[in-house]
Formats: sequence, structure tokens, C-alpha cells
Amino acid sequence: MTEPADKRQNVRSSLLRSASVMTAMTLLSRVLGLVREQVRALYLGTSAASDAFGLAATIPNLFRRLLAEGAMTAAFIPVFAEYLKRGDEEETRTFLSRFVTLLTLVVVALVMLGILVTPWLIETFFSSEFKHVPGKVQLTIWLTQLMWPYLALVSVAALIQAILNTEKIFAPSAFTPVLLNASIIGCGIGFAQSMPNPAHALVAGFLLGGLVQILFQVPFLIRWTRIRFGVDFRFFGPGVRRVLWIMVPGIWGAGIYQINVFVSQLIASTLEGGSIASLQYGIRLQELVLGLFVVSVAQVILPTLSHQTAEGDDEGVRDTLVYAIRLMAYVTLPSTLALILLGAPIIRLLFQFGAFDATSTAKTAYALTFYALGLFPIALARVQAQVFFAHKDQKTPALVAAFVALVNIALCFLLSQPLGHGGIALAGSVAALINSLLFAWLLRGKLGSIGGFKLGLRVLRLTLAALLMGASIFAYAAWWKHAEIDNRLVLALWIVGAVLVGALTYVGACRIMRVDELSGLFKALRRRGKS
Repeated sequence: MTEPADKRQNVRSSLLRSASVMTAMTLLSRVLGLVREQVRALYLGTSAASDAFGLAATIPNLFRRLLAEGAMTAAFIPVFAEYLKRGDEEETRTFLSRFVTLLTLVVVALVMLGILVTPWLIETFFSSEFKHVPGKVQLTIWLTQLMWPYLALVSVAALIQAILNTEKIFAPSAFTPVLLNASIIGCGIGFAQSMPNPAHALVAGFLLGGLVQILFQVPFLIRWTRIRFGVDFRFFGPGVRRVLWIMVPGIWGAGIYQINVFVSQLIASTLEGGSIASLQYGIRLQELVLGLFVVSVAQVILPTLSHQTAEGDDEGVRDTLVYAIRLMAYVTLPSTLALILLGAPIIRLLFQFGAFDATSTAKTAYALTFYALGLFPIALARVQAQVFFAHKDQKTPALVAAFVALVNIALCFLLSQPLGHGGIALAGSVAALINSLLFAWLLRGKLGSIGGFKLGLRVLRLTLAALLMGASIFAYAAWWKHAEIDNRLVLALWIVGAVLVGALTYVGACRIMRVDELSGLFKALRRRGKS
């Protein structure tokens, strides 16, 4: 094997090892995330209080894309990677001190503003249907105001995570969502009965979880890195200016995204009661798949792409992107069919108890069917976007986001009439497909050919393997009908059986077609075990 090939293989192995660590952590987090939703379903179901809580959690969290996982992180990591490469610790410390101080002041101001404008926001945009349920508008306002401080907490936690990730330290920050979900579950179970409304206990869990996310990461930052920072009110040094300059189009893109989600929630609030809650339960299962592997891969490739870009290694960037796309297809294509075919029994098993009844199950499964169609394009767009961010180009993703958001909003209006809340979910999936296609076209101009024909054939073979998997699950469901099962334990066994049948069929078909990406993961883990 030649030296460049050895280097590419080492990069792939490193990506797989890092992604496998994050996936393991994320698996635990997503399991707890489902338990969290079960707690919500138990106490709130798809009731008016569940809609109120869902909207309260959504509005402050929209800004996470701006100040946490979105524009800030994407702009910060490439600049910070350059500081680390130069090796000047004092220069790095000054940059971090100034940026941390500025970020903290901005998010605190934003939280205070958010609390003040919440009554106007809810009463102006969401009261048309909410006002028909006594107390729903007032509860939504109060819960939203309580949720705003979480934005400040999670933004600081995200910055610490970005620092650790740039240093190729992924495990601690990957574990923080576990702590968040554990906090929400603990507060929900512990205090739901003693508070005026169970939703108050869930909001308290968010706030506690945000604080714990910060406190947990700090010891790893101190022990595993030499990075130190303090308070410095001389904000606009050269490094901070560069991050802000890169962030400007990202902020625009994040603002477009916020408007996009805001309008989607607004449209859902005008539909049948419980639509917001049903969409949120459905997207939780979509995010389970995305979070288990897709988010992990997208997160670990940004530092790699940033270092490759800084070194001028265009071939390495292309190879990293293609390999990430292959991994995305391997995971999301079968997951799409699995969620469509098994969505209803999974929702029934996980959520149908307490206030969450059979009607709630049907509503959520309906939304999930349309959400599932967006898995692969969402995954594809996420890894494609990292190439632009590694090149310190947030303008292009922002412009694409603006166009796609307009398409999504238009589709929400058009599709929500004939399809109800399912139309809103379908609009998001179609918009994600358009997003990924635009990125593919633009990346061809930036990187040149990435071997699209060869990659397309590989994805086609994975699609055929996924269809065979779907056929095996369909046959299993026809042989043993889950609708006739009344016992929850038996239903769980039915789902386990369906997943095993589908997984064995898919893995076997992939091996026969020689598109077994899983073997690369096993090899990487074996090398890690021997090192």
C-alpha cells in the first residue's frame, strides 16, 4: 500500500474509532432520550400541556443552532485549529478568553430579551388555536420564559465541547447529553406530582441538565489539555474578528433555519390539537437514528477536514467526504424502511400508556412515516456542510439554507392541507433532499469530481440490500401480526424478532454485494484494541 493510501486508511480508521466512541455514548443518550419522552408521554401524552411544553422547549432551542451546535461551532473550530497548529499558547489563551467572554455576554443578553418578548411572541403567533383551550396560552408563556436560561447554559457547554473536539477529544462531550436526559427524567419522575403541572418538572430538568453539561466537561478540559482561558473584555482581537466574520453568513443561515422551524410550528399550531406533540414524538425517533451514528460522524469529521484543509490536502478532503457518505448510506437507507414498517409497533411499545393513548400512537406513527423519508438526505447534507465549514465558508451553506427554507415553508403550507401534520413532516424531508442535491452540485465546483458514478453504484447496491431487508420484515409482519398482540412484553419480543430478521437480511445482502462497511468498523476497533 502506498504512503498516501496508508495515510487515507489511517484517517478512515481514526474517524471510525472516534465515531464508534461517540456512537456508544450517543446510544446511551438516545435510549435515555426515549425514556425522557416516555416520561413526557406518561404525564402529558398529546394533551394541551404537551403542546405547550413542546413549544416552550422549541423556541429557546432554536437559538442553539446559532450559538451552540451551529454557526458558532462551525466558525470556531477551523480558526481554533489554526491557533493550535501555530503552537503559541499565550496567543491561543488570549483568543479563547476574549471569545468566551463575548459569547457569555451575548447569550445572557439574549436570554433576558427572550424572557421579555415571550408573552408578545406566543400571543401574537400561537394563540389562534391555543386560546380555545383554557389556560393553554398562559401555560405556554410561563414554560417558555422558564426555558430561556437553558440557552445560556447549553451555549457555554457547546463551546467547551468544540474546544475538546478540536483536540480530538470526543468522549466527554458525547456523554453530556446522557446527563441532560438523566436530569430531565429524574426531575420529571421526582417532581411531576408535586408541581402545579408536570411540565414544570420537565423544564426544571432541562435547566439542571444544562448546568451539569458544563460542570462535567470542565475537569476534562483542565486535565487532558493545556488550554486555559479567563475573562478578557477586549473582545475584538484578530482571532475573534475572524470567527465573527466567518459566522456572519452562518448567523444568516441560522436565522433562516429559525424562521423555518418557527413557521412549521406555527402551521402545526393551527391544525388538530396534539399536532405539535405528535410531530415532536415522531422526530424523536428520527433523531434516534441520526444521533446514533450520523451526528457522530458529522461531528468527528469537521476537525479532520479542518486539518486536511489547512494542510492543502484536497485529495484527503475528497476521500474523507466520500467515506463519510458511504457510512451515511449504510446506516440510513435500511433505517428508513425499518421506521416506516415498524414505526407503529415501536411507538405503541415505547409511549402508549398513561395519557398517551391509541389515537396518540396513530398520530405519531403517521408523522414518523414522512420523517423517515428524510433520513438519508439529512445525513448527506450534514456531512457535505462540514466541507464548507472546514474551508471557513459559511456563506454558501447559508444561501442554500435560505433557499431551502423558503421551499420548506411553501411545502408546509401546501402539504399540511391534504396531509395534516404529516404534510409538515414530508415538507422537511423533501427540503432536506433539495438541500443535499444543491450541496452536491456546489461541492463539485469546489472539490472537483469525487467519483460520483462509482459512489452512486455503491449507494444503489445498498438500496437493493435495504429493499431485501424491507421484504423480509414485511413477510415477518404478515406471518405474525403485531396488531393482534395485547401483551407489552410479547410486543417487545415481536419487535426484537423483526429487527433481527431485517438486520440479518441486510448485513447478509451487503456482504454478498461487497458493500459491507461494517467490516471496516470491526477492523478499526480491533486495531484500537491492540494499540
